[in-house]
Amino acid sequence: MNIFKDTEETENLIAKAMILLKQGVHKSRVIAMPVPEEICEIAEARLRNEKIMKTSHQGLYFNLNDLRFATNEKAANYRAKRLKCNTIIEIGSGIGLQSIAFAKECKKVIAIEVDKRKHEYAKQNAKILGIKNIEFINNDALKLEKIPKADIIFCETEREAEEKERKIENIKPDIKKLLKKYEKTTKDVCIELPPQIKDIPFDCEIEYLSVNHELNRLNLYFGELKKCKLSAVIAETGERLEGGRNSVSGLPSQSSEGSGKKQLEESKPLKFIHEADKAVEKAGLTGELKADIFKWGEFLTSEKIIKSPFIKDSFEILKKCRNKPEAINALNKANCGKVILRYKIDPDKYWLERKAYEEKLEGEETLYLFAFGKEILACKKVI
Repeated sequence: MNIFKDTEETENLIAKAMILLKQGVHKSRVIAMPVPEEICEIAEARLRNEKIMKTSHQGLYFNLNDLRFATNEKAANYRAKRLKCNTIIEIGSGIGLQSIAFAKECKKVIAIEVDKRKHEYAKQNAKILGIKNIEFINNDALKLEKIPKADIIFCETEREAEEKERKIENIKPDIKKLLKKYEKTTKDVCIELPPQIKDIPFDCEIEYLSVNHELNRLNLYFGELKKCKLSAVIAETGERLEGGRNSVSGLPSQSSEGSGKKQLEESKPLKFIHEADKAVEKAGLTGELKADIFKWGEFLTSEKIIKSPFIKDSFEILKKCRNKPEAINALNKANCGKVILRYKIDPDKYWLERKAYEEKLEGEETLYLFAFGKEILACKKVI
């Protein structure tokens, strides 16, 4: 079925399906009413986007699987700014969300996608948004006979959704073959990988990108795009930490010799506990934070409050308690009614443990409990 032959009818069917699904009608019954399965899948995805994702992509075409793997809007905008150029080739352009971000920064975007459905969705999405500087190509990027001229190549790779361990050799398209095929076009290449991948056997900048302080993307930069060996970036602001030296870029590096990573000294919990941005944590660059800060288990700790864009959350220790009764007493004195447990505990026992505290509390504040050996640390979040 060509759902774009009559877009008005398609939108009417999507609206009908969304109403039925909102009313709790099972998908199988909606399809039997009849609403084509493809239309029903789009309706499902739009509902999820409205309720959970809350992006500005409402009214565009995608299904739940597309939505699951779609580039976060903030991440897409950050990459578009970093890769700004006259002409960019995007390989594995999917339903076009990153292509649309590139189109706002680059003079021309060449979007290559092997999947026919995604290719058609991307074209329609660009049309809806009035984007006219994207050339869409439905083909395998490794089999393309004539490669268009471009300043930069960007590739969003694919991987099996249920793959237990992310490995370079399982990534599609093959990165080595891709770099070889496009090397005469440009050596300035950016490749996105799953951020869980551990071994990266390439001479490139390895950039971990966070959105809302949570790890979101892993980008590899080759050629003149490489600024350092290792970086961690906050997508919303573009602020970055760097590790490793790069004589080509001329950018300063805060890193030490060797691995390019400074190691923090271990400490017992001091006055404040901090949780680092997850991209910084994943990159192992907490040592690059310019502050009197120490490592405490999976957290950081300091005597003074640390103001840094690379700190996700900070907590002030109100009381160090020797046992649970002492902790409950301290929590009540602090007008606590709810607790958030920040120590390791079996997920199945979390709510029982939390309830054991909260049923003995009478206040209104929400406080946080950390653990240090046998001690329980009652803390308040620093806003």
